[in-house]
Amino acid sequence: MNVTPTVMSAYGYCAPEYERHGELTSKADVYSFGVVLLELITGRKAFDTTRPTNEQNLVNWAQEFFKDQKRFPDMADPLLQKDFPVTSLNQAVGVASMCLQEEPSVRPFITDVVAALSFLAMAPCGAPIPARLVPILSAKVGTSRQSSQEDEGQQNEDLDSDDDSSDDDSDISTSKQSTSRRVTIREPDRDAK
Repeated sequence: MNVTPTVMSAYGYCAPEYERHGELTSKADVYSFGVVLLELITGRKAFDTTRPTNEQNLVNWAQEFFKDQKRFPDMADPLLQKDFPVTSLNQAVGVASMCLQEEPSVRPFITDVVAALSFLAMAPCGAPIPARLVPILSAKVGTSRQSSQEDEGQQNEDLDSDDDSSDDDSDISTSKQSTSRRVTIREPDRDAK
């Protein structure tokens, strides 16, 4: 059965593959979650027309910061007044960057994102990272718009080794209105390397 529901999306939260081809998978939801996480980290909106043109789209603005870990503190919400553990910020930005990868197959599964953020929320600062979370919390953060085949292959190997029965790739969520179109839902191939 081919499902073609009408899906609503809000500008700034929509995954690139959905914007281009109407392709909606659980990895598109991971992208949208990455935008929300980036909003929480930065205190900015996904799209803000009150900012200068080159800063209006949050994900595009963040790309330059993703390239240089030394600049991550400059991304933090100004209301925090630089009062946060830098290591935790770096790891949170790393998770957001992984969620915002251009290529859906490189994005983590949401269960891995939840595990990584749970670790960040509960572990004492400087605690060793559990092996399962190393691919996400120790990710090479560069521009999320580019990834090498080697990194993509390793990411998929690491994520495929986590057999989590609670991961439901059939869940499709909808977000606020702005765009409506018919889409074909295609599930990601977990076994593809």
